[in-house]
Amino acid sequence: MPLAIIGASLRLPHGASPEELASAMAGNKARADLDKELVDDDGFPVMTARSSEAVDEVLQEEIAEWLALNGLADVHFNDEQWRALTLASAVVAELAAHAAGPLLYQVETQAKLQLVPILPTEWEREHRETANIWLKHTVARYGWPADRIVLAMEDKSPSAALKQLAHGAAPVDEPVIAMVVACASDIGDETVARWAAGKFLFTASHPQGQIPGEGAVGLSVTNRSSLAQASTVVLLDGVEEANRNSSADEVKRSEPGIFKELIERACKGSGIVASEVAMLLADTGHRSSRVLELMEQVSVGCPQLDETDDVLRVGVASGTCGAVPFMAALALGRYYVTERGAPVLCVSNEDPYRRVVAVVRSSDTPSTAE
Repeated sequence: MPLAIIGASLRLPHGASPEELASAMAGNKARADLDKELVDDDGFPVMTARSSEAVDEVLQEEIAEWLALNGLADVHFNDEQWRALTLASAVVAELAAHAAGPLLYQVETQAKLQLVPILPTEWEREHRETANIWLKHTVARYGWPADRIVLAMEDKSPSAALKQLAHGAAPVDEPVIAMVVACASDIGDETVARWAAGKFLFTASHPQGQIPGEGAVGLSVTNRSSLAQASTVVLLDGVEEANRNSSADEVKRSEPGIFKELIERACKGSGIVASEVAMLLADTGHRSSRVLELMEQVSVGCPQLDETDDVLRVGVASGTCGAVPFMAALALGRYYVTERGAPVLCVSNEDPYRRVVAVVRSSDTPSTAE
């Protein structure tokens, strides 16, 4: 069953909303820059995608006080974790404010809200659990009863979480209402040192390295289009994924059959044909292996798309920050479906192995696929 996207919020280095990010990317202003604080082993500034909203000392103090009052004073976040949690708190608050308005009163009295935080995999379990509890508290502050918020503690990718929601984790006689929120920050000395030691960091001598980034993105979704406050609903449909046979970091050639098959399956599952797709939004960053793979798929799967105007690589704007760029692609997908009046594809190929394709379309898009 397709999911209706009823809310989207983001905090990225070049945008605090899908509209703002889309404008920056269209104007080619959303790119990494030399960092004013971080340097590499040779003393040169590191290229980063740094958010101006990742530091909020008042909020940090508020979170620390709340943790102490709830017996969690011994949990200490490092600078990068605080940055990620600050960005995630803003996104969750924005989504919660929307969910606690008319949406809360449209659903059955006992309907549950599923909160699905997707946190960096390298965080220790105590940090993940503590962050999740704080984010649940943030939702409750905006009116949704705490006993009706179900916190998902499992470690999932955005595609896995959304597929599970689409398959109806809740009983079929209850609405599925969920917030899926991803956050991460790799802006810090610890990450720079670790990446430099592992030869993962982008430098002048290592242009295929990764650029540290940060951000948070959240989507509110439901399986009931009637809960959306608009006559035309944007749907997330046809989420398909598969794994490469070999790591894209180690093999210098793409595996074109994977994306071609995923695009065909995603379009068929959502009742459209690939020739109807108006845009392709990807989590792809600057690395040539990923860019070439993406462009090969555009030429094979969606040759009608212009590589300059119709293909956006969110990773260029966000840098490397876990699941955030793909979630941002989905948020932009909701925006561009309305702007272009046609379906869009959201693609993930930054992971060395996992490849994902999802269709975002309007509810009034006619089904033309056989």
